Amino acid sequence: MNAEDGDAGSVHLNEARGGVGGTGRKWGRPVVTLLAALVTLFVVVIVVGALFPPFKLIAVIGTIFESFFTVHVFLAGLVAIALATWARHLGGSTGTRIIHCVAIAATIASVVPIFALHRMAHRRGAPISWTEHLRVVTPGARPMPDQTRLFATVDGKNLYLDVYLPPGAAGASSSAMAMSMSSAPSTNAATLAAPVVMIHGGGYSAGERSDGIRWDRWFTARGYTVFDVDYRLDPPVTWNLAAPDVACAMGWIAAHANEYHIAPDRMLITGQSAGGGLALQVAYGLGDGTVASDCGGNVPQPKAVFALYPPEDFAMAWNLNTGIGRIGARVLNTGYIGGSPEQFPDRYRVVSPVFHVRVGLAPTLIAAGAHDHLVPFGGHVEIMKELNAVAVPNAVGEPYMLLSLPFGEHGYDLVWSSIGGQITRKVVADFLARFLPARE
Repeated sequence: MNAEDGDAGSVHLNEARGGVGGTGRKWGRPVVTLLAALVTLFVVVIVVGALFPPFKLIAVIGTIFESFFTVHVFLAGLVAIALATWARHLGGSTGTRIIHCVAIAATIASVVPIFALHRMAHRRGAPISWTEHLRVVTPGARPMPDQTRLFATVDGKNLYLDVYLPPGAAGASSSAMAMSMSSAPSTNAATLAAPVVMIHGGGYSAGERSDGIRWDRWFTARGYTVFDVDYRLDPPVTWNLAAPDVACAMGWIAAHANEYHIAPDRMLITGQSAGGGLALQVAYGLGDGTVASDCGGNVPQPKAVFALYPPEDFAMAWNLNTGIGRIGARVLNTGYIGGSPEQFPDRYRVVSPVFHVRVGLAPTLIAAGAHDHLVPFGGHVEIMKELNAVAVPNAVGEPYMLLSLPFGEHGYDLVWSSIGGQITRKVVADFLARFLPARE
């Protein structure tokens, strides 16, 4: 073959490369590179926000995704690496190599929250279902409560509670509505279920009963009878109305104990966010006179308290100006309390559970995300310090406990399959087994 034949072969080869295959590379490379850049940016924002927050918005985005989709962020990083590798194979430039390196670094960093939560789960003996976490099954149709009852009408406002009965409980059908409240009580305490008073969140201005229905059903599956209650929301300010409404519901539950075969002296009070704050305020305030039912009745003292990311010190949240987007502590405090701590110091003291700590309070479990941007984590630390200072020395079972979820945001359990949510449910189950089993 002479030189001319060789030159002709090179021309044909170059034409072939510039043909269909070359066109594919010409258009495919920028598309794949763009996809790699976008996915990498997504992972970088989350990882930087969670691990090295440069400012609040990025921090909130990072902790929200790490709270709900911890492993998914890592998988997105693997996708970014694969796309960047593909782009480099298609002949990527220096920019593509940078994207590739950043994707690898971000993916490695995304393992940090997974490792922290796995270590927490191991320490608490909580088995993690990675399949459940990855699947992120939507709740589907909202299940209905077994009953809805009117428990009071206060200042013209009707207040209701939803009742969730344990499997096989007497009164699960509508016939329970007709049962006599004066029926003879059971003589066997072991047949009486412990009641749970569930209080919804929503910043004292939003939300409604049964917003925490996944928790309601979780309790009933373990033999508890759950009463998910209303309380009055602002506006106008309800700092002196919400807790008395909850106490009113507790009095109603105690009065209907025979009807529901429950032991009112073995009551758990619980809630999320604002509901958790009310749970603490009511449980602690009933004994010192700062909380009383606004509809009379005999209100039992709760036997145990479980609060999810509750506000314990409203002044702390105001002073730190905490918030998530437009949902800020100062806005919520103004709606609920009326203004600043300087304007209403007495109101702030009444609604802040940290000021009602004393000897003999019920066992209390508080669970919160360590990176909560709405409710200051320092408030949880502060109240636990106060509780343990007055606890009985060498008390069995650690009656006052704070569960801190690494990289957790406010509402970290709202995605039921989140790793933090799974850990929390195991810790709550252990707490109840020690202090308040479903049946004595």
